[in-house]
Amino acid sequence: MYRRMQRSAAILPDVKTNDIPSAVSHATPPDVQPAGLRAHDFLQRQVASIRPRLGLPDLIRAGVDPVTSLRDWQASLRDALWTILGVDADAVSHATPAWETIETVPGDGFVRHQIRYAGVLGGTGSAFVLVPDAGAHSSVPESKPFAGIVALHGHGNMLGKELVTGAGAEINGATPEELSELIGRYHSDFGARFARRGYVVITPDALGFGERVADRGAQHHQAMGRVVEYLGYTHTGLRLLDDIRALSILSAWPGVDASRIGAVGLSEGGKRTMFLSAFDERVRTAVVSGYFTTIRQEVEAWNRLGGWDLCNSLPGLLRVADLPEIAAMIAPRPLLIQNGRGDPLYTLEAVAAGFETVSRAYTAAGAPGSVSLDLFDGGHRYVSDGPEAWFDRWLPA
Repeated sequence: MYRRMQRSAAILPDVKTNDIPSAVSHATPPDVQPAGLRAHDFLQRQVASIRPRLGLPDLIRAGVDPVTSLRDWQASLRDALWTILGVDADAVSHATPAWETIETVPGDGFVRHQIRYAGVLGGTGSAFVLVPDAGAHSSVPESKPFAGIVALHGHGNMLGKELVTGAGAEINGATPEELSELIGRYHSDFGARFARRGYVVITPDALGFGERVADRGAQHHQAMGRVVEYLGYTHTGLRLLDDIRALSILSAWPGVDASRIGAVGLSEGGKRTMFLSAFDERVRTAVVSGYFTTIRQEVEAWNRLGGWDLCNSLPGLLRVADLPEIAAMIAPRPLLIQNGRGDPLYTLEAVAAGFETVSRAYTAAGAPGSVSLDLFDGGHRYVSDGPEAWFDRWLPA
């Protein structure tokens, strides 16, 4: 091997230092980095150079009906986003999927039904449906249909619907203590809270969480993400299609008023709520907690992106739009955005700038009072006061 390497080396030309062009023979001073040398600088420059094709336009201008212009823009963005989501728009259906009840158990102020249903692409979805206990809700007449809420979980040791219902940890090999610790950290049991307030609540597992994952370890999660990408899908797109099916089940659930349905979620669940509400107008009001910012500004700040995992991958999004534009697709339906001032995942200036974009859409829709930003002192968690007041106002039980 050594001799072969020596023979190969012998055929190289005899290059002298003074034969090298002066542009490359003199090194850049070590304390001066050329533009784009470091990966983050290169990528920040790429993002800064992009002008999104479907950013929110100026909708308030002479000679233009802002409501019509907004609707046209929303439709164009929705069409473009299907490609980024890696999903065929023809796969979307509002038909109620086949579902079965696995178990029914009493809860604290509600009855919990564990169900499975026909999911997207031949998969199987799983969820809890929480139905208020009539005895615990004498203020809700039995003859009056229930309002419904789709309650969407985020991350938390790969547990799923258990995080928002506060029970059922044993289904996924977790302990009550583990579940209790996670709920204490994130205050994520809002599904159970809304059921106790008189709503019928469905809490679907996201693909890769709860009953829909075989191994709650990080390596399994990473492997799942890679395969989703190799197939040309995105987590966001696949989960959106399953969440639409869960919404259809809730709409058809006995005693539920299909015209009075809302959605709420924290973190990854906040993202799921944003996309579900943007793509399905059956959601009449929404609360997005712990998932709102302007990605372009987060790239500029850079240091917070390390906390964003593979579930956030949406290749090509910034060439078309940003998160505030997706939230603006919900207008004019009521939307509450909730963020903690101390949330390590988001820059407050980026949150404020994004909210200004969303507010412009609601102003164009003639509904400036239907959107609000709820900032609280705290980190990455859900705070119940604002969302509960929001639903009391826009979707009372």
